[in-house]
Amino acid sequence: MTGFCDLHYAIKSFFLVVTFVAVCVSVCLLPRVFRGKRLTPKLLVPLCLALSGAMLILLAAQVKSAHPAWRLTPIVEGAAVLPVILPVFLLLAVFAVLLTIAMQERKFEQNAITRSSVKESLDYLHTGLCFAYKNGMVMLLNHRMNDLSHTIFGRDLQNANAFWESLKDGEIQAGVARLIMGENPTFRLPDQTVWTFAREEIEGITQLTAAETTRLHQLTEELKEKNAELSVMNERLRKYGENVDKLTREKERLETKARIHRELGQTLLLTRRYLQGESENTQELLAGLKRNIAMLRLESESPKNDEPLAILLNAAHSAGIEVRITGQMPQQEDANRLFFEAATEALTNAVRHADAKTLHIVFSEDSAAYCVCFTNDGSKPQNKIVEGGGLGALRRKTEQIGGTMEVLQQPEFVLKLTVLKKRGDPL
Repeated sequence: MTGFCDLHYAIKSFFLVVTFVAVCVSVCLLPRVFRGKRLTPKLLVPLCLALSGAMLILLAAQVKSAHPAWRLTPIVEGAAVLPVILPVFLLLAVFAVLLTIAMQERKFEQNAITRSSVKESLDYLHTGLCFAYKNGMVMLLNHRMNDLSHTIFGRDLQNANAFWESLKDGEIQAGVARLIMGENPTFRLPDQTVWTFAREEIEGITQLTAAETTRLHQLTEELKEKNAELSVMNERLRKYGENVDKLTREKERLETKARIHRELGQTLLLTRRYLQGESENTQELLAGLKRNIAMLRLESESPKNDEPLAILLNAAHSAGIEVRITGQMPQQEDANRLFFEAATEALTNAVRHADAKTLHIVFSEDSAAYCVCFTNDGSKPQNKIVEGGGLGALRRKTEQIGGTMEVLQQPEFVLKLTVLKKRGDPL
């Protein structure tokens, strides 16, 4: 069989180059495999290096033996006459082993967390990041933070403390806008992105971070615009509510006038019958006149916010009824007005239907609502109470402002109203 010594010089040179490449690859893989924890590569790579190195020495010595002055040793002569297929297979085996180990190491580096992988990840992180010693000397700085320093100040970030002071009140580049100063400086860059910076001390290490808050800033601006629109709308609703309240009062006044008109008509008929001798019921006539006098006084003296109870007491005195009050009238405007109207209705019903001498009014409140209860010492209702114009209108007004009204008949007549407190009212 053909031995290595029988090959052409060019083919021998090719063998030498390939063997030298195998030695170089083995040398390059040695540091990688010895940094790892796997035992098999630590054994195979040195073995491949030894085999390829020995082959390189033997083949180089045989090629050199062509010179007349070079004398071969017995080992070199024995290797030269071996079949050439042996070094070929040996080189193929070495390359196969080295290629397999190289691919495994590459895959391991891609999947494992190493120092270089951590640094690479930080460098390409979208968030700006900088770690520095207490004196400001930079330990670790990624590309994003350095790019931001270039964009805002036109220079590299070399000292974290100086960089932070510049963020707070330093001179910035043209096209950059400082939106917020203070503990979290915020800037709008020329590309219209918004970045917010933060500083934190962690066990003696200074950490600076920069996060893109473009979307958050846009949402904040939109919220401000919507709040301004809502303020305008609230003002319009407030004026609308004032107009509605005015119209409601006018409607209530018309209803009161209509009721007074009916009461006056009934009293005039009783008076006419009495004068014509058709009736001798003097007490009924006097009761009707008292009711009309009380209602006319209530109508003629419009309630003021500061003295509604005084007007009620004067009207009750004119009708011959004593009013006993427990507690205080609430200061909340809608509850104050509603309770006064309820007191007026309770006084009218006490005179008209119960022939009462005393009207009891009890005001109370808790952390959530105001409450008032009306009772009298008159005759108890014999039939089920039907809410007519007076009580029916009072219930509608109560429910319009979110309150509740209860009419109890047994064991005595009780009219109870509850109105929720508005936010901000004193508890």
